[in-house]
Amino acid sequence: MAHQPAISSSISIHFPFNPAGGRTSNVRQKRMKQPAILLFALPFLLLASCTTGGPGIPRLDHTISYSGTGAGSMIEGTRTVTGRLLLPPPEEDDEPYPIIVTSSGEKIEARWQEWVQAVSVNSATGGTGVLSLQRRKVMRARAFSRIDPLQDYQFELLTRVSTDPGYVSDDILRVSKRGQTLIDSSICYLHKVPMQRQMEEICSADGYPESFFPQQKREFPNDGNFYSGCSQRSDPTWKCPRCSEDYDTWTKKHGLK
Repeated sequence: MAHQPAISSSISIHFPFNPAGGRTSNVRQKRMKQPAILLFALPFLLLASCTTGGPGIPRLDHTISYSGTGAGSMIEGTRTVTGRLLLPPPEEDDEPYPIIVTSSGEKIEARWQEWVQAVSVNSATGGTGVLSLQRRKVMRARAFSRIDPLQDYQFELLTRVSTDPGYVSDDILRVSKRGQTLIDSSICYLHKVPMQRQMEEICSADGYPESFFPQQKREFPNDGNFYSGCSQRSDPTWKCPRCSEDYDTWTKKHGLK
């Protein structure tokens, strides 16, 4: 049975009345004059739209809501689609996300966290710029060798529906075929242990030497921290217990804790 990631978060539901960010309509203004109980119920109605689906909003399972994230308020949940995986070739200064083409013809651009981190680990600065295009092509082919682009697979997606500014984004959580899990992004690719889903812990980037960040990408990439320059708004992330331990060891060794 596939591992189900643990979820840890203080749940707070808060949604702006106009997710699109535009002027509130006359109809909406009239509704806002209704009793306060309707306003209290609004967040739960929006949450229900993710569990039942709606225009532009996919139906999600195992939903959890966050507020105060970098994208405003957010609903995160899972959904499963069947389809094939397309891999746009890497470009000189860009790494296009994989595209899932479902059996119904829908195209879903989805990030694969393991690949994003693999590129960072092999880059001294944590980006794609210092890796040659040819090397990234070889790495990409090796990473996705488990997936046959001519075969159908079951893709479990970790989907986020944000209300500010209002968009849907997807991560590839698991890929399976005939009940066998081929990719599981809830497992730390470095330490091969289950991770926990939680809000990022904000750390001031000013408190670390420049040499820390390449080492962090290589040795404890899933420490659960957000190294902020000035922003105090974090997002949901994965936290590996081994990465977290290695981070604590590093900070104690360098007198930062």
